[in-house]
Amino acid sequence: MVKTQYIVFSINQQPFGIEIFKVKEVLSYRKITPLPQMEGFIKGIINLRGAIIPVFDLREKFNLPIEEYTQFHVIIVVEISGRIMGIIVDDISDVLEILPEEFQTTGNLPPNIRREYLKGVGKKGDEMIILLDMNHLLSPQELELADAT
Repeated sequence: MVKTQYIVFSINQQPFGIEIFKVKEVLSYRKITPLPQMEGFIKGIINLRGAIIPVFDLREKFNLPIEEYTQFHVIIVVEISGRIMGIIVDDISDVLEILPEEFQTTGNLPPNIRREYLKGVGKKGDEMIILLDMNHLLSPQELELADAT
């Protein structure tokens, strides 16, 4: 494995990382237009320079405590399985390079942890950063739901 750059953000004070080449843009929080009968963590849509993109809340996807959005929240526009979508996170803290010796696979995690969307764990000093696999972040059913928006 070669060194890879990750955008590091937090949700519920837990750091997560996304490979930088999957990030298209970072937006300050803006009003999201809800869609009728949308369920779960998909919050609605935004207009990004004429393109309508679905936006979802990673906090809800990961079953973390719900929090009211403020102007300090961020929408990261990312590519997920070939689709452009927005994800709401608490904040962005850094862009880090994870070296091969700082990367650990998910094999050592407890068996009850859902691993399908985890690429691994990055270790930077005392901090552990959960690295997300954007190609597997959403299940086929969740992708269908996002496509329906």
